[in-house]
Amino acid sequence: MLRVAYLIPALTDCGLTRIPFWLSKKLSDKVEIEFLYFRQKSFSKRGEELIPIELPLKKIDFYKFFPDLNNFDIIHSHGFVPDMYVLLHHSEISAKKITTIHGYHIEDLKYEKGFLLSFLMGNLWNISCKIFDIAVCLTHSMECFYKNKGISKITTIYNGVEQPILDTNNSFLTHHCKSSDYVYLSTVSSLNPRKGVGQILKLLVKDERYIFTCVGGSSSDIERLQNIAIQLNIQNRCTFIGHCNNPWEYIINSDIFVFPSRSEGFGLVLVEAALLGIPIVCSDIPTFREMFTDDEASFFKMDDIDNLHDKVMRMDELKKKKAKAKIKATDTFNVIKMSDEYYRLYNSLL
Repeated sequence: MLRVAYLIPALTDCGLTRIPFWLSKKLSDKVEIEFLYFRQKSFSKRGEELIPIELPLKKIDFYKFFPDLNNFDIIHSHGFVPDMYVLLHHSEISAKKITTIHGYHIEDLKYEKGFLLSFLMGNLWNISCKIFDIAVCLTHSMECFYKNKGISKITTIYNGVEQPILDTNNSFLTHHCKSSDYVYLSTVSSLNPRKGVGQILKLLVKDERYIFTCVGGSSSDIERLQNIAIQLNIQNRCTFIGHCNNPWEYIINSDIFVFPSRSEGFGLVLVEAALLGIPIVCSDIPTFREMFTDDEASFFKMDDIDNLHDKVMRMDELKKKKAKAKIKATDTFNVIKMSDEYYRLYNSLL
């Protein structure tokens, strides 16, 4: 049986770890899988859950080579720390090496690290991707981007997403009532500046009927956005839930899911919103344009609040799009399809 080691930075439940977790659930009957990680949780301050991995787990030291790596056929790396580990020890690793690139390295890092540090770290990250036997991108536009960065051994596999399961015993889900006098907007986000959630707060100034619910984020990012809401005098129409196990139980009844991200490797939450039948308005960036069409979602120009306002106001148009978005999410971004493609990739390398 094929042996694969998933290298992840931490056991935290987030988009980066959810993909190997979903892969492991679908492939475990034909692939022997083990998770190797460096930390119990990420360095984020938000209240995080650990991903419920039931397969073998081992914590390894970044600076020491883990000899058991060479007992695997494939090393599949996810994230900056795992990729740096493979770069540091690549001469000692005899297994085939794969990395999944989850975002645009320099662009994504600059919102957390600043320009100079993101430039240095991002370029080092790009260099590390060249030593892998193959790098997997999440969209074709991302593949073209990284080919221009000199990464030649590269391919694209779309992420698959499991449909969220809602707990009908959740009191918020069962007792939440909406008024037809308001338009209920929602988002799920880590709330860092890259996610662009401040644009939604500015939108609320445009119309007093807008009510906004936001799930996720660290305490510092929530506080930052709450302060903006107070400055805009719209704090009474904003609810920040913070991190929770199933965000969709708090926003399933919303009228529109707004995702104003400035840079994204793949929109997992967009797919989840589509699967749940929530109309989507998102930023007009290449990743989202590849994922959905104008018949499936509405796109607004970044930082153009008037344009965002115009898209949100077209409720009837948005409602017509959600059925097609659900079909796209079900057919194109499903976990079985993703797992089959990775399994074929693993075998092709051997």
